[in-house]
Amino acid sequence: MTNEDLSKNVLKRVKRKIAISNFEKEDTKMFKNKIGKMVATFALATGLTVGVVFAGTMVYERVFKEPKKYESYEELIQDIKESQGSQEVTKEDEEKAVNMEEAIVEANKFLNKLGIENQEFVTKELKKNYIMGAELVYYFTTDTNLNKGIHVGINAENGKCISFENNNLVHSGFEPDHISKEEVTKRSDEIYNLFDLKENEYKINEILEPPCYFPDNEGNSAEWIVTYYKVYGEALNQFERVQIMFTVVNGEVKVYSAFIANENVEYKDNPVQITKEEAEKIALEKDKKITDNEVDWIITKQQIRQINSWIYLLEQNGGKYPEFKEEKQADGSTVRYNEYQTVQNIARKVWSVNIHYKQGEPDPNNEKKYNSKSIFVDVTTGEVIGGADESYWD
Repeated sequence: MTNEDLSKNVLKRVKRKIAISNFEKEDTKMFKNKIGKMVATFALATGLTVGVVFAGTMVYERVFKEPKKYESYEELIQDIKESQGSQEVTKEDEEKAVNMEEAIVEANKFLNKLGIENQEFVTKELKKNYIMGAELVYYFTTDTNLNKGIHVGINAENGKCISFENNNLVHSGFEPDHISKEEVTKRSDEIYNLFDLKENEYKINEILEPPCYFPDNEGNSAEWIVTYYKVYGEALNQFERVQIMFTVVNGEVKVYSAFIANENVEYKDNPVQITKEEAEKIALEKDKKITDNEVDWIITKQQIRQINSWIYLLEQNGGKYPEFKEEKQADGSTVRYNEYQTVQNIARKVWSVNIHYKQGEPDPNNEKKYNSKSIFVDVTTGEVIGGADESYWD
């Protein structure tokens, strides 16, 4: 494989990580006064099987729904498409969009801030549900080949820039500077500020330094990828984020891409009504129904996670990971998918209780028996609304 082939593969992987939503992603207190405590005890004792959960004097409806069973891969894909929304731009959409010429001016203002002089755009389109930053966007490019040129997305409803990509930098062959994480944060914040977001609206969650395989750059880091999550109290929302990929050459910042992403996952800013300790008790009780493993230690954090069916399916499957269903397609290919899926594109605040086990005798029928797992306990209702195998952190 040539250096050019390697560079293409690396960039594809990076773009896929940045730009594509994983539809399997998952996520989402009760008891303040005497009545709340009494009901809490009852709810814990019954495994939270009642239709509603009381928190203090408030009544909250259950949020978790049993997963849907898909009879075919086509049925699953159809549901996913419907959840993403139509891409047809209607007359009503056109009427609520800002003037295209104003959007072009705004696009060039953003480019000028990056040191890129006014550009002539060859593609000027109003698109719907095309990128994750907004439902309606003006999409401008300087090259008809989507793998080349500069691409800018403008929110068509408010005229603000939400995405930028410079594909002209891919094979520039420059020698990147080696900079510290502190310098990375400083430079990234400068790019972040170009979007005119509120101060402290987003917080850095991750800084990645992928290896570079571009020609003349072998052995050096070519870019930094910095991801900001939107802040809601103690929790950060991964479904609302800003992602920036850049490099520094001779002290000058060169931006590969920068964009605001709002995935098709509705966030419910649900109030915290149960304590961390109560959530841990709920999670450990649920875990006993899934496995007889001896718990070694746990760590609990408040997070924003998507409702999902993983814990439900583990419980139904005797603690074993559910197997993928295989289905032959018309073109001869075979697809594998979970036939049970949660159809709720909803994220909520949860106590994520990460449970680690003492290693026992291997189970030939369950090779993942001792993998650590996270159980998501809704901070409002106390329900277990999902979970994840996060043993990779080990």
